[in-house]
This record gives sequence, structure tokens and C-alpha cells, in this order.
Amino acid sequence: YAVSKADGEIPGSHPQRKELDEKKAQYEQDFQTTILSVFDKLLFPGNSRGEDLLRPKALDRTYPSHEPYNGERQIVKTLTSDPMKLYTQVIDNFDALRARAESLLFGSQDEVRKTDLLDRMKQKTQMPWLPSRGFDELTVKAYQRGVWEDMGNGYITKKPKPKKTEVIVSEASMPDDGGTVRLKIDVANAGNSPRIHYAEDSDVSENSPVLNDNSLATRALRVQFLAVDPTGNNLTGPPITWKNCLTLRNRFDEFSRTVELFVAPRGAIKYTLDGSEPRNGLDYTGPIQLGDEETTVHVFAECEGIEAKRNFTFAESGSREIPMVKEAPAVLYSASPKRLDSASKTYQGLKMAGEKHIEFEQVVLMVGSAPKAIHLSLGEIRISAGFIEKELSHLQTLVGSDVPVVMTFKKVYTPTGHDLEQFARQLGIEIGHGEVEQ
Repeated sequence: YAVSKADGEIPGSHPQRKELDEKKAQYEQDFQTTILSVFDKLLFPGNSRGEDLLRPKALDRTYPSHEPYNGERQIVKTLTSDPMKLYTQVIDNFDALRARAESLLFGSQDEVRKTDLLDRMKQKTQMPWLPSRGFDELTVKAYQRGVWEDMGNGYITKKPKPKKTEVIVSEASMPDDGGTVRLKIDVANAGNSPRIHYAEDSDVSENSPVLNDNSLATRALRVQFLAVDPTGNNLTGPPITWKNCLTLRNRFDEFSRTVELFVAPRGAIKYTLDGSEPRNGLDYTGPIQLGDEETTVHVFAECEGIEAKRNFTFAESGSREIPMVKEAPAVLYSASPKRLDSASKTYQGLKMAGEKHIEFEQVVLMVGSAPKAIHLSLGEIRISAGFIEKELSHLQTLVGSDVPVVMTFKKVYTPTGHDLEQFARQLGIEIGHGEVEQ
């Protein structure tokens, strides 16, 4: 007390200031030494031979000399040293913590309310301590590994019920001009030798044909899949239906100024030339005769509940330019993918796209060549240039930075028509008639 009082009264220039500072440091050290000698152990709940008690443990006194003493830090160090009472790294100790939770919290019950589990954590002295929200971290990891299950009614079970089989369908290729798509098929929760039944444009059953490969090329509008676990360990889940999409294309004859319309794999086409809703337009029966002025053909196609729309704009007679409003947002949509056929061109395009906030859709990245080749296909998802560049750089770390790189895409979204023009011109991308929508 006397030193603290004198500290505020004696200035730094006083001849006794040095002596005061030395005494102050000595008194602080003596005080901490006294405290540590008195409070030299930690008491926490424990259990011995089935009896709850307060278990003593010597307080860890080691701390960096260049840092001030921190009591909370010393307590944590004490509790996390062997034998451990506090587990701060839940995921690293998942197996041990899960075993303790199942033994002490679940006990003989398979299903317990989560609130009861939390209460038991506080009551069971044998149960390790976890940090704030540590039990939530433990349960999430257990769900991910499939060893526990959230039953959706406030209860958690340590014995999840058998999962139902499920078919996972992804498109390995975009529809070609004929509407054919190559599908990649996989199965979850169906054992090591799953059986996959499929049916094109009809309902699937266990009497339907069996898929002999993990891929299927199809022109069907719909394909149903059903996965069966031959061992019977997993219940048969409901069928999964994949739907094809209608692809609209055109063929323009510049000399006769006629337009032919096509839809794949099949469907009925309607169109308008005055900007009105094509769903209510004229039935397409053959080539459409256009006038000499710039014209937009609004097209609608439908087949068995699946629909598609496209707008095709054609320049005025004699003009070689692709009609485009410079200030309006623009979408480049090409039935045949546009290509950036080298690493330098791909990175150049992604850099420019990033600067102009251009996005892509139906992107395919091909990196390397056989046998070290990577093929990444992204479906109908709008993706930023930054995301693609990041993924590409990750892929190159696997096969080398000097391997071939090809990027293809079917759609480009640009903030303005001017941005689309610059992007295409800079990268040598040819824009065809009817490929720009605004």
C-alpha cells in the first residue's frame, strides 16, 4: 500500500525514484509468490470407486517470463494436462469423447433427449469438460460420421437406423445437338455391390433393366433410377427421377434470310416475331422468312411438361455485326461450348472476367493429359471467375503447372453488351447469330 501511494507522489526525476521502483518490483514478486504458495492446487469434480468427490491437482506454475501471470491460462493448462479433465480440441479427441458420452450420458438408452444429455454432462463427474458449444461440435461430427443421428424430435440416438438406398445422378456432359446426355450414376447406402435399376420415360421397379456401368447415355426426357442393396442391410429408398432439358438451336441462311428452329431431344416449337409471349405464338412448321430489318425471334418449346425459351436476334440485311445493346446486360448462350484452349488464354480470360464482374455457366475444365488428366464439369450453376481461377490453380498443383489447360463454357453473363463485346474480341471468341440474349 505504501509503495503504491508513493508511486503517485515521487516523480521520475527524484533521487529516490530508482529505489522505489526496485522495491515495487520486489514487493509484487513477493506477493505473487505468496499467492502461488497458498493457492497451489486446483479442485475439480471427480469420481473414485463410484463415489463423487473433489479431486485435487497441482496447479501448473509454468508461464513465459516475458508475459504477465494469467490465472485463467494456468487453470486451463492444468486441466488439459494428463490426466485430462478439460478437452479443448473436441475433433482431435472425437473417438475418446464419443465413447465416454455413450457410456456416461446415453448409458443403457439408445435414444436420449439432447437437453437430458446436456444436463447429465453437468451431473456426471466422470464426464470430461468441454469448451462452450463443445458438445454441439461433438454431435455434429458424430452425425457426419454416421455413428449418431438427430431424430428430428429433440432426441439423439447412438444407434442410427439403417439408411435407405439413394441414387446420386450427375451430368458428365452437356446435351449435344441431338439432346443426348451422358449421366454418371453412383449409389449411397447400398452396400459394396449395389444393384441399380433404371427406366427411360417410364416408371422404374425391381423388374426394370439393371445398369451394368456407372454411366448412361440417354436422349430420354426422364430417367428413373432405383438402388437396391442385395444384402438387405439397407432399406430400398424411393426412385430418383432425372429430367433432361430441351435444347433450342437455330440455323440462319444469310442469303435467303430464313431461320430454321430445332429442339432436342424432341418437342413442339412456337415462336413470335413481335416480342410477345412465344408460349402463345405461332406453331413452328418450317423455315421462317425474315425481313431486311433487325429481327428477334422469341422461341418456346415444350414436351411432356418440360419447357425451354430462347431469343434469337439477327442483324439487318447486309450487316456483319451481332446486334447488341451496349448499355444493357447481356447473356452469351451457345449450344456449342466456347473454348479457351491454353493456360495463358484461360487465365487471361478469367482475369478480364473478374475485373468486369462476368460470370460463367456450364463450365468444363480439362487439365493435363492421360494418364494424369483431370476433367471438372460444372452444370447449370452461375460461377464467378475468381472461383474458377482458384479451382484451376488447385487442380494444377496435382498434375503440374506446365500441363495443357482447356476451359469451355456455354453461357456468359456480362453487366453490359459492351463488356461482352470486349471480352469476346480480346479472347478471339466468335459470337454467332442468335447467341446473345438481352
